[in-house]
Amino acid sequence: MKASELTSSYRSPLREEQKEATRQRILDAAGKLLEDRGLKDLSFAVIAEMAGVKERTVYRHFPNKDALLEGLWGWYQSRIRYGAIVGSEEELFAQPLRTFPAFEENEQLARTLWLSPQGREFRLSNVEDRKKGIKSAVADATTGLPPREARWIAAVIHLLNSGAALWTMKDYWGFSGEEAGKASALAMELLLNAARDRGRRNSRSRKG
Repeated sequence: MKASELTSSYRSPLREEQKEATRQRILDAAGKLLEDRGLKDLSFAVIAEMAGVKERTVYRHFPNKDALLEGLWGWYQSRIRYGAIVGSEEELFAQPLRTFPAFEENEQLARTLWLSPQGREFRLSNVEDRKKGIKSAVADATTGLPPREARWIAAVIHLLNSGAALWTMKDYWGFSGEEAGKASALAMELLLNAARDRGRRNSRSRKG
């Protein structure tokens, strides 16, 4: 291998760390701007100024607004610890207790990204995995129920563990993120316990 090929194939760890640090500064600045001004005023020039980089550096990391919003959505999910796919009842009940207060701490950003087309596309990108996880988590509680009813239960659980549930409880009932998380966890627990009892009654009825 020629020396020039070795040079071109070598990736400096320090350079990669600096590149990632710059990307994070850009995302931090974009997130702050999004919170302060909203989606329509998401200016690359202002982001560059806030991040302390040149505007072309922003474009080097994020060629357009869609790419920036996609990056912001991943950055935001890490920030609020929302991205985990649940697989058990315990994980279901724990998730709103963790994520709803984090949503509230980042409320303007959360609402803006939640309502943006890019946010919706990002949520839809892993929705089948989320549905699969929820179905697995409620499988024990819905044993003995007709498949259609088990699907209804899974869909309501999905709703109770979403930003839509938080905003409804916060906007119309005045709940804090913490209180909404507790309400959601309790509602899911009661729903699954009721589903489990109904399934047992169905099983006894069939045997009788």
